[in-house]
Amino acid sequence: MKQIWDEILEQIRQISGDIYASVNPPADPAQIRLLEETVGVKLPPDFCGYLSTLNGQKNTEEQTRDRNAERPLLGYYPFLSVTGIIETWRMMNTLFVRETEPLEWVTEDKIKPYIWRRHWIPFTEYEGSWYLILDCDPGKNGACGQVFLWCSGMDFSAVIANSFGEFSRELLRRLAEKKYELSEFGTIEFEDYYI
Repeated sequence: MKQIWDEILEQIRQISGDIYASVNPPADPAQIRLLEETVGVKLPPDFCGYLSTLNGQKNTEEQTRDRNAERPLLGYYPFLSVTGIIETWRMMNTLFVRETEPLEWVTEDKIKPYIWRRHWIPFTEYEGSWYLILDCDPGKNGACGQVFLWCSGMDFSAVIANSFGEFSRELLRRLAEKKYELSEFGTIEFEDYYI
């Protein structure tokens, strides 16, 4: 996974020095252990490999966050640091602590039919209402470690990759094949708004 994310970062460096400059150094093993202990699951090796390459982006923690100045890594999504992931995960668990029953109007498939689950780990955030989730508590037809888009106020979510490794390879493929454009705001946007 480290090689894939090294290649993703090289693609980003060539596209935008500003976005590349927003990337944090790798997370150390103690930070990854803290994340696992906090969320209460062993993280998939491909996600740990990603964190061992980059610890999200700078200023994605609540104390230093300036949403008006941030540059999303890809699409509209700033990638959260380990600290940012923990803060966001705690916030979501606090917000939805009373939401313990499945949604009656949603049929379980790859994602469990709940508003929120304790072992859903948000690793990106957009405007406080759209998150990419590492799903460590999948539905009956899902896979542990799948990646899905969670949207506030919507009664569905969509799986975009069956694993974090698949998600990472797809990002690299799109960058290498130039399936993006650099927007007027300096963001890397995929042609089909994949993320």
